[in-house]
Amino acid sequence: MAQRGPTRPTARIEEALGFVGMFGVLFLGVTVFCEVTGRPALGWALTLLVCVLGVVALDRWRVSVLRRTASADGIGGVPAPVRRPAAAPSSSSSSPSPSSSPSSGGRVHRHVGWDELAPAGRRQAHATRPAPAQAGPVGDVTRPSDG
Repeated sequence: MAQRGPTRPTARIEEALGFVGMFGVLFLGVTVFCEVTGRPALGWALTLLVCVLGVVALDRWRVSVLRRTASADGIGGVPAPVRRPAAAPSSSSSSPSPSSSPSSGGRVHRHVGWDELAPAGRRQAHATRPAPAQAGPVGDVTRPSDG
């Protein structure tokens, strides 16, 4: 049996959104066809209205589930508060790194994914390692598999 990962709390709602939305597109096509050919389209248009209201209701439900679900991986939670550093003495030689400095709105932004919220400014920049020094010039390296 295949192992399954954890599902998002809105997975079933999003499937229902796709299902109802597909029928909405279908009923839109039928309604337009009936209007163009002169056939009665009131019933199709009312069915399309029901589909549109269903999509709106499912979307509102999805948003409410996302707001009340605070998970550890950042999906559906609230953004982390931005911690501002204490006022440091101003000097012309020190400049903050561009990756962790707040933008004009005072927020640190880092893109994580489609509906995920990044922990604002939590990650520290990794220190770079110095490149290993080579002892001498490297000649042509041949292996038996080279042919």
